[in-house]
Amino acid sequence: MPSPRSKAKPLPSFKHSGVLLGLAALLLAGPTSAASVLATPEQQAFDARAIQIRKNNPFLLQRAQLATAYLTAHGAPVSAEASSRLNGAIDELVFSAIQKAVNNDPDHPGVYWLNAPPRDWFGLKVPGGRYSYDNPDNIYRTIPVDGDSRYVIRGQRRGNGPSDVTFSLISNPNYQQSIAVLSGKDLVVAADGSFTITIDNQPANGRINHIQSTPEAKQLFVRNNFGDWAEETADALSVTRLDAPSRPARSDADIVADVRTNLNESTLAYAVGTLGLKTYINPVNTLPQPSSSATLGTLVTQASTFGHFRLGDDEALLVTVDTGGAGYFVLPVTDPWTVSVEPDNHQVSLNNAQAVPDADGSYTFVISPKDPGVFNWVETAGLHEGTLMPRWQDLPAAATAGSGPAIAARVVKLADLPHYLPAATRYVTPAERQQQRQARADAYAQRIATD
Repeated sequence: MPSPRSKAKPLPSFKHSGVLLGLAALLLAGPTSAASVLATPEQQAFDARAIQIRKNNPFLLQRAQLATAYLTAHGAPVSAEASSRLNGAIDELVFSAIQKAVNNDPDHPGVYWLNAPPRDWFGLKVPGGRYSYDNPDNIYRTIPVDGDSRYVIRGQRRGNGPSDVTFSLISNPNYQQSIAVLSGKDLVVAADGSFTITIDNQPANGRINHIQSTPEAKQLFVRNNFGDWAEETADALSVTRLDAPSRPARSDADIVADVRTNLNESTLAYAVGTLGLKTYINPVNTLPQPSSSATLGTLVTQASTFGHFRLGDDEALLVTVDTGGAGYFVLPVTDPWTVSVEPDNHQVSLNNAQAVPDADGSYTFVISPKDPGVFNWVETAGLHEGTLMPRWQDLPAAATAGSGPAIAARVVKLADLPHYLPAATRYVTPAERQQQRQARADAYAQRIATD
């Protein structure tokens, strides 16, 4: 089903992001309706400015360089199906680079939701900005910082909040190497759901929820992971810089310069790194055992693995997962260029809260272009080839030998699936599958509700 369109509302007349600091109170006041905590005036203004920058700047040279690098990382041959999706992937990567640049002013910081599918809200048609294995379970937000200034992040949680939360202080918005991380298990939240995080270059000295900054710090990258999409919501966030701004807010020309830098770095980070060195280097239809995600921008507190698949209409990739005690696991399917395909309308990912476990506590998933009638079907949205990045988060602090996360994959014929599936596998009827998809679409719609 198509994503719901929100009612058009007039755009705020902000000239630059610095004015947005006055909106912080609105973020934490708590909604009086079903509006998403993401649907803030600040987000609206950032989206409007990003759209305008995109309209005025085609970035043709950078687009050509990225396309060449992506094709090289993929390797020959490139099928017609994969080729048909490359321009769309480049479009989204360019918009993501604009989004990173629009909120890249540590003197005038804001909170910006990005790396998300396209949406219609506030009368804006916001393009997709997905790249490098976006996770449909995640809400990704950025807050620019610098190592010499002091910042306060204020948050408000609804109910139990997300399944997992991380606040990663990073040195580069594209490579995303972590300088320091505040994880969800260490975040102190008050009884009323509020929390405060401080960021500066001094040690905590007894302060809770403190992140010590360094001269290399450029951004706070926030991940909110959802397990149950229908019940979990993002934390409301706002930022205040405690030091007076040292200069005016950045101009559009400054933003465009940042975009070019982002796109040049993306060639190395996402084409050469993620696509080439992590994904297509592996044999097709295989998944290496998970390892710590300490390089190329992935979350340092998780384990992950990378792979790519190629399947016929009569084939499936059968994936068996041992969570290793992880509090959160997800198996997402992305297109050949690591972009999710309509994750609101297609079951292109399943996590351990959404899937049905096997009798022994492991999980068996079926990845295929055609519906096998299995509850734990991770669909390819009709694609015959694509990429995979399973993730394990909230892992035990210490694991004994052989007890950590594990994964296995093999190609089987759809007709032979019953021979390979566990005896107690749950199946669904076409009507139940439609209900499953509808529930997913309805739950996703909560993220973009504006009233």
